[in-house]
Amino acid sequence: MSRKNYDRMERSYGLLSLNIPLPTEIDTDKVKAQFKKGVLTVTLPKTAQAINETKKIPVKAE
Repeated sequence: MSRKNYDRMERSYGLLSLNIPLPTEIDTDKVKAQFKKGVLTVTLPKTAQAINETKKIPVKAE
């Protein structure tokens, strides 16, 4: 397909809502969101209890 005469334009209208279930407890008082240069960054820190329940798994390389 020749792209010489190809234009693409995206537009959004209205409200966007996205719900993502999280696998752990989140400290909702420390949640941060930043929108910069078209990128949304959301920081969701775990609660102390969720951090304590984390299990580290050793990886053996051969």
